[in-house]
Amino acid sequence: MIIKESDKREHDLAELNSLLMLPYISQDQRKQIEREIRNIQSGLKGEQEAAYQINFHYKNNANWAILHDLRFEFNGDAAQIDHLMINRFFEIYVCESKRFGEGIAINEYGEFSAFYQGKPYGIASPLEQNNRHKLLLKRLFKSDEIELPMRMGMKIVPSLHSLILVANSAIIQRPKNSENKRELERIIKNEQIAKRIDKDIFDNHPSTLIQQAASCFKLVSSKTITEFAKKLANLHKPLKVDWKARFGIVDPIEQPEVKTASIVQNHTKQEQHLFCASCKKSVTANVAKFCWQNKVKFHGKVYCFNCQKNIKQ
Repeated sequence: MIIKESDKREHDLAELNSLLMLPYISQDQRKQIEREIRNIQSGLKGEQEAAYQINFHYKNNANWAILHDLRFEFNGDAAQIDHLMINRFFEIYVCESKRFGEGIAINEYGEFSAFYQGKPYGIASPLEQNNRHKLLLKRLFKSDEIELPMRMGMKIVPSLHSLILVANSAIIQRPKNSENKRELERIIKNEQIAKRIDKDIFDNHPSTLIQQAASCFKLVSSKTITEFAKKLANLHKPLKVDWKARFGIVDPIEQPEVKTASIVQNHTKQEQHLFCASCKKSVTANVAKFCWQNKVKFHGKVYCFNCQKNIKQ
């Protein structure tokens, strides 16, 4: 069942596109903004492709609780998790979506490369990124920030499993010889997620009475995982980005336009006595003229540039 859908990014895209319309941004700032728009759109497409496969297989399954696009903060750190899947054995799949259009390559040292126009470039390891997400979840579960289900007076601690989901069209170049083969098997295509989880369940199937008893100890009801997933969803804190600050965009100071020479003559004698009606700081004749020309907005008073921003019409 779906507990949380993905957040919308239309507001961010609209704000970024509006920044492109500003006449005073530099060429470098324009390129950075355009790159950010492409990254957001590509990321959204990757998350949507993965979400489609997850929802197709598990949205009507009462044995699973699904959260898309979960961001939480804990002790000064933050984790942005693309997809979180919880089953009744209290196994949590932490899924990271990556849309590598031209594929990825991993060498025998676990170093990752992506491709642009056929040329490789180094990227951060999505496995290590997901490991950090898992570590922060473990710290969260050990704290009192979220209540874990109990059985016989003991907390049931979830087990965490990592999956890296890439586009179905992507080529995954894996090393022929690697000590991290099992970890690299966690990198799969979106369409393989159900088979991968089924394989995990089969491989981890308890074979002894002791293992079966331990497995049954962690088995919880659909209601329990739903309630737990909702508690996680309540921790969601979407990231709010100051895009102007991100790209170093500073609005130019507005310079008032002098319309007629008569205005200058009428107020020249008052120049040395002009001051802001709010902060009482001295202002120039040009600032005063701007306020007088906009009597409706400033109610016939004079304000300095800083205080003008706080006046509501």
